[in-house]
Parts: sequence; C-alpha cells; structure tokens
Amino acid sequence: MTPDETTALPDEAPGAIVRLPIVRRLSKKTRRALRLLALGVLAAALVVAVLGFAWTRELPAFDGLKDYAPLVSTRVYGADGSEVFTFARERRTVVPLEQIPPVLRKAVLAAEDAHFYEHEGVNYLAIARCAVKGLLFGGVKCGGSTITQQVVKTFLLSSDWRVKRKVKELILAPRLEQNLSKDEILYLYLNQIYLGHVRYGVEEASRFYFGKGVKDLSLGEAATLAGVIQSPMRLSPVNHPAAAKRRQEYVLRRMHDEGWITDKQYEAELTRPIAVHPPQQNPPGEWYADAVRKVLDERYGAEVVETEGLQVDVAMDPTLQRYAEAALEAGLRAVDKRQGFRGPVLHLEKAQLEAALPLWRARLARAEPRPGEVLVWDLGRVHAKEIDPEEAEEKGVGRMARARPLEAGEVYAGLVTAADEKSAAVDLGNATGTLALADVQWARKWNPTQATAAPKKVSQVVAPGDVVLVRVLSGKLPVERAAREKKLIALALEQTPLVQGALVAIDPVTRGVRALVGGYDFQSSQFNRATQAKRQPGSAFKPFVWGAAIESRRFTPATIVYDTPDLYRDPWTGKEWKPRNFEKDSFDGPMLLGAALAHSKNTVSVKLVDAVGADTVAAFAQRMGISTDLPRNLTIGLGTGEVIPIELVNAYASIAARGFVAKPLVVLRVRDRSGKVLEETRPPQPWEAAPDGSPAPVMDASASSSSSLTATAAPPPIAVPTPTPTAAIPSDGSLTATEPAPPPSFKLPESGTRPDVAFVLASMMRQVVENGTGAAAKALGRPTAAKTGTAQEHRDAWFVGFTPELVAGVWVGFDDHTPLGPRETGAGAALPSWLSFMQAALGARPPAEFRAVPGVELVRIDPATGRLASDRQADAPFAAFLSGTAPGAAAVAGSAPQNFFMDDR
Repeated sequence: MTPDETTALPDEAPGAIVRLPIVRRLSKKTRRALRLLALGVLAAALVVAVLGFAWTRELPAFDGLKDYAPLVSTRVYGADGSEVFTFARERRTVVPLEQIPPVLRKAVLAAEDAHFYEHEGVNYLAIARCAVKGLLFGGVKCGGSTITQQVVKTFLLSSDWRVKRKVKELILAPRLEQNLSKDEILYLYLNQIYLGHVRYGVEEASRFYFGKGVKDLSLGEAATLAGVIQSPMRLSPVNHPAAAKRRQEYVLRRMHDEGWITDKQYEAELTRPIAVHPPQQNPPGEWYADAVRKVLDERYGAEVVETEGLQVDVAMDPTLQRYAEAALEAGLRAVDKRQGFRGPVLHLEKAQLEAALPLWRARLARAEPRPGEVLVWDLGRVHAKEIDPEEAEEKGVGRMARARPLEAGEVYAGLVTAADEKSAAVDLGNATGTLALADVQWARKWNPTQATAAPKKVSQVVAPGDVVLVRVLSGKLPVERAAREKKLIALALEQTPLVQGALVAIDPVTRGVRALVGGYDFQSSQFNRATQAKRQPGSAFKPFVWGAAIESRRFTPATIVYDTPDLYRDPWTGKEWKPRNFEKDSFDGPMLLGAALAHSKNTVSVKLVDAVGADTVAAFAQRMGISTDLPRNLTIGLGTGEVIPIELVNAYASIAARGFVAKPLVVLRVRDRSGKVLEETRPPQPWEAAPDGSPAPVMDASASSSSSLTATAAPPPIAVPTPTPTAAIPSDGSLTATEPAPPPSFKLPESGTRPDVAFVLASMMRQVVENGTGAAAKALGRPTAAKTGTAQEHRDAWFVGFTPELVAGVWVGFDDHTPLGPRETGAGAALPSWLSFMQAALGARPPAEFRAVPGVELVRIDPATGRLASDRQADAPFAAFLSGTAPGAAAVAGSAPQNFFMDDR
C-alpha cells in the first residue's frame, strides 16, 4: 500500500482503493498562500485584460501605402541641374523599392531580420531566445524585434513607454502584415529609418556617406549602410571608421551564412577598406541658400518648406558661387591685413598649457582618421579663462581641441611653441609648422588710419603660448606626407577679418543671380549684406547721373565740362557747400564729359545734377532698378543716398541689357513632391532697339504657336522730364545747356531707358577701365564697362562692372560704418575681388563685344576739344553719340574747346 492509498471505507465495495484530496493534507498556512496566489493571478489577468483592452483601443490605423506621408526634404537645384542645398526637418528622399538594389535589401535583412519573408510580423522564437539570454546574463543581450515591429514602432509608437510599446508592437505587427505586403513593409522601413548625420532613409544616407544614389551602391557599401542601422552615432563610417568596418564584417558574414554572397565576394570585401565621400562641412552657397529660404518661407511657410518635399530650381551657378566666395574671402583678408595685426587669438600661460596639452593630445589620439588622412588640432574653440590648471579635466578642457584633417590651403588655430628673429614653431598636434619672417611681414601694429612699421623679427609678432591662425602652405611634399615623416610644414600667419563685404553676379539677359555672397562667414553672422544692407554707393552712383544727362540730349560724351571748385548754397538752410574731388584740392579744368566719368570728378557730377535736376537723376536711377529713397538735392551726385548691393548690381545689369529693366531672379521654379509646378518665372525678354533707338518689342519664341507669336512689348513711352534748377552761386565752369531740345519722336519708356541711351552710357563707362579709376580691371582682357565707388570718409568701397555676358559688383565696409582708412578706395578694396571673380567666371571664353544698337553714331573725336577728329588724328578715340548729337565740325589747330565760351561765363 502506497502512502497515498488506504482501505475502503465502510460504504465502499470491499477492496476498493480511495485517493484522499491532497488539500486535506495541506496545512492551513499553505492553503491560505495558495488562495492568495490564485487571487493574485486573477488580479494580474484582469489588469492585463484591462490594459490590453485600453491599449488596443488607442492603436492607430495604417491600412495601406496611401497613409504614408513622410517628412520629405525640399531639394534645391542650381543652374547646372545639380543639387545645391536642402531644407529639411528630416533629410529624406523617398525612393521606390525597385530602385533599391537587391544587394542592399539582402544586407539589411541579414543585419536586422533574415527571416523577414517567413514570419507573420513577430518572431516569437527570437523573442524567447533574447529573453532567456537576458535572464541568464542580465540586461538586454540581443534584439528580438522584426523589421515589421520596427516599422510599427517608427511610424506609430515612438513616444510610448517601453513595456506598453512592446505590447502594442506584438498586436500591431501581425495586423500590419495583413494590410501590407512584405515588399511594402520593407519599402516603408528603408525609406523611414534614421541612419545618422540627420539623414533618414537609405537614399539620403547613401548620398551622404558615399556621394551616390542608392541604386549605385556596391556590396561593401551596402553592407556598411546596413550596419549603421543598429547605432548610427556609434557606427558611422565617417566618425568611427574602425567600428563601422567591424560592423560591416558582421553583416557580410551574415550574408555569407545565408548564402546571399559567394566565398569570393565575402573574402574580397573583408580586405577592402570603407571609402566614404561625405559632402563638404560648409558647402558653397550658404548665403544664396539664405536668400532662397527667405523667399520660400514667405510664399509657402517654413512648415511646408521643411516637410513637404518641394523641388526648387534656382539661378545659382555652383561653380560661380565657389569662385565668388573665394574671391571675396581673399579680398577681405587682404584689406584686413593692410590695417595691421590685432594680436593672437589668445595667450596661454605655462601652467595652463601643462594642464591642457595632455588632454588635447589624448583627444586627438582617440579621433579616427579616414584612410590617407592626418588629423591635427584646431584650437579655435579654446577659452583661456576656462582653463584652470587644477580642474582642467573636470571642466572638459580636452573637448576644446577640435580634430580636423590636415589640408594645404586650410586655416587652423595652432599653438606657438617657440619664436626668434627669423621664424616661429607652431604645434598642430600631429604636425609641426614654421612661420617665416616673410609670412608675417604684413603683421604691423594695427592702425587702419595710418601706416605703421613692418615687423623686423618674428618674435615681435608672436610668442610662445600664443594661439594664432595659420594657413597651411603647399610644399614640395604633400602636407600629409610631411606630417607623417615629422617634417616641418610651411605656414603663413592669418587673422579673421573684421571688415565685411558682399558680392553679387547677375546674368544681364535672364537676370538670374548666378552668385551671391553676403559676408565673410555665414556661420559667424547671418546678416546677408548683399540683400539686406543699405550703404552709400559713392561714385558708383555716378553712371545714373551721366545717364540722366545723356537722356536729356543736352549733353554728349564730347561735351566740354569743367573740373573746377564751385560754391553752392542750400536753398532750405542757406548754408554754403563746395564739393571736392577725391584728390581734395586738385582740379583738372576743362575736360570731356566721358573723361570726367572715367576719372570720377565730383565737381562735374554736382554740376550735372544742378543742370538736369536732382529729381531727374533720382527718377532715372529708379527707372533703372533702384528702389531705395534717394536724396533730392545736389549730394545725390556724390552717391550719398543708400542702396542695397543686389539692387545696384541689377541696375548696372539694366545698362548692360540695353536699358531693359527686370527684377533679379533667385527662384526660377517650384514644384511639389509629385512634380506639379506651383510657380515658374520665365527669364524676361529684353527689348531690341528700333531704327530710331527707341525700345521695340521682342518676339518670345517660347510662347509661339502655329498661329501666333506673343511679343513682350516695351513699356509705353513718357515725355522727357523737364529739369528742376537748384540754387547755385554762379561761377566759372558751371554748365549750360547747349544741345537742342529733344525731338518729338524721342520718347522714354516708363521703366528703364532707351537702348541708344544705355549704349552711349556703357561706352562712357568703358573709359573707366580703359584709362580711368578702374584701370586695374583691364587685366580681365575683354571689353568691360564699370565704375569705382568710395563713399564719404571711406566708409564704403565699391566696384561694379560688366561684360556683355555677366554683371558683378563688390562692396566692402564695416557693419558699424567705421571708416576703412584713407588708403582704401573702391579700386583698392573692392576691385581685386571683382577681378578675381570675373577672371575665374569667364575663364577661357573668347571676349565678347558690346553690340551696337540703332540710333547711335560712332565717330572719332578730338579728346582735347570734343570736336570731330581731323584726318591727321587717325588714332583719335571713337565715341558713341545719340543720333543727331555728334559734333558737326572737325577741330582745327588753335581752336577753342566746344562750348568753351558759352560755359566760361
């Protein structure tokens, strides 16, 4: 008899065996514990049921791909069709699954969910395996989520508490599998996942890491990209190439284990390094992007621009933009250096260096260079006051040193370790450079108003412990090789300019803004001086004075004018004023009107304004494209009104375009994510000149049809304005109208000017370059019309000029209107940047000539008298005249200048 058996009870059949309930043999305490356990299980089940009901009620729906509306980048394309910049909250470009190559799909499946096409949304075996590992070893030892679960989490549950989210995942994943096919789920996953560096989806990540679209990825690149998914920050091949390589090897091994790649492919990729091609950290076009962004935000709103995937075409030429930025930077550095050296970035004491240097070297040693790179430090973020020798490590001093790849031509903040008469040693971490005396010769004591002595010793400029900016110079050996071989690298002393500038380049025919730079460094100042600053143009405004004079038909390029001092009385205040030239008290007496513009004579400009009227000059400038308020007094002839750089350049473009006016174009076309055109701006069609020189319609071929042509008609004509005289004290050299009144047929357009007037004006502006204040621009080696400008007290320097193909203008000055110094002029401060840009922009293109227009006469004139040149003056210069205004008689020996007796009264 077993312990659990007993004899039959009296009422039972003889021999029957009866099993007594175990509960009867349990103690009271045990029975109570069991009851409590049962109640607990019941309560837990009830809680789970309630939570499950509550959580499943709030589950979102995702019934099909029609519900997929991701945040998509706005992509901006330049004039050459290339992508130039992006506006995005999440940088994402959605691509269909068929454009994602199988090699990448397999790599992602191998890394994340090899049985994706086999399970129904949840891999219970994987979850159980990970749970066991977690219980045995503690913590989370692996991930059990399928791609379907990750899609659910990414789209629907990203903000939920973890346990709650996991429960929802288990419920939603099978439901999603019922609504979408496996390919559709994979499509969502590959376009939605985050892959580091603010890139979402495989297309954007492929462009960032490898500089190519996802459809062009190789096996190794696909495996690298798939490996990044696990931890984009830790496994980025840009920031952590070694860790990325190890992860890539894991993905390749999994692909090999699954039979998706051959032994040969596997072994080849294991030995091949990862080659990344990330975009530039500060690509060209930041100023242009700022201008485009302002336009788009104003029209569509920031939310749409950042999330709705607009496709925008702009007029920027990326190559010209690079040239413009490089030219302006070099020009501003040159101006800044002429003003002297302001001293090192900072100075560190010996105790501070002893505490900081070990931390900086350790940080540099931890940085992972890409193949072929040598990393050096840049100490531009170091703050001397934050380096306490006793608390350096705790205060994060090591993070002040930024690791950057060593490249010739780049500027770094290095540490001076020694200095003597002839040179100084500069520590860059993994490289050492030397500053020669010749490369610090510019670093005289800072004084923008007067010259100071150049240094005779390097030790007069820098000292040990100084942190200074240095530019790495090219040498016989590549700088990377020199650094590896522990050889000295040649350096040049630099400093960050305080002076600012702007450069704008416009196509005169289409009015597309080809390049736009609004300052020295966009990262340090986002104020776009090209589109926002209002500055005095000085003499750069004079073409509009001369244009108004020519348009009046009272003056011609051969009119004799007088560079003489005159006294004017303000009719409102009664104060007297005597305009002076740049040369102060130097005057050249009688000269031709064209020569007066070439040599930028202030006295003549004021006399022209006095003759034709300030209102007439202001009206001419505004018809040419200037929108800012202009003074209605004689000082308008000296450029005292303020203008915006892009408007001034565009007004010059109106001269280059034969008087046709149009707004400068930045944004050309905008489409939505599906390609539907939301807006499109066609380039304007400049007018041609009719036989009498007036504007004539131009046929727009783009709008033609079999039955008709649409013409862009010239604006209706207006009468020539009558000049309003100003109060002046009569003196020798004042101007008198000598030309006949305009003929009845000489009509002016409501905007712009006549082609013949524009051509005559441009021909006079060519003299500025050929023998005037802008003579340095002759180095361009092609026909050029231009004007220099220096505002009062040398606060602004300008050079604006054009060829038939391109108009460009440069402004230089301080934001706070501090004078640049008496030696800085438009020709010295602004022209070099203009010339550098135009030489690069026009390159080896054959020179183009300014095309003559109807209504213009070209005749040789005597430069001394303004009359027709005699037969013996075969080398006399040609001048352009409005039809009917050319001189009518040849000069004879001893004859007085034309208008001499009339004007000298």
